[in-house]
Amino acid sequence: MNATKEINGQTKMNKRHGHPRGAPGQASVEFALVLPLLLIITIAVCQVALALNCYLVVTAASREGARRGAETNDADAARRASRSAASALPGQKPQVDVSFPEGRSKGSPVRVTVTYRMSFLVPGLEHLIPKARFSMSTSMALERGDY
Repeated sequence: MNATKEINGQTKMNKRHGHPRGAPGQASVEFALVLPLLLIITIAVCQVALALNCYLVVTAASREGARRGAETNDADAARRASRSAASALPGQKPQVDVSFPEGRSKGSPVRVTVTYRMSFLVPGLEHLIPKARFSMSTSMALERGDY
């Protein structure tokens, strides 16, 4: 018994399976064609979310280091505070630079710069695209006099 019939030039659907009798694998083929595109979009969205997170963590680490440096007038304490705040970053640890551009007297600025290179979610992609680089610098006035 044939489940499909042609009436007035239209193919009647198979009631039991819901597709024309001649195309049972059409949905599978369409899914196989669309799946790579969906995976690429999903990975791209995840990579952008990771980049935003890294940017926020680098900003917070720079601010935390500058705050600690302003409170203590100690470059090592500022560096440790920045690294501690940046501990949530994946992969390599960020580079932290602490400077006192106008000396170490009270009211002079302390500048903390945190630089981080973000790795990609897909291994080997850095051979095609350079790693994203996030760098944030924060300055605050020293609350204590000469160290």
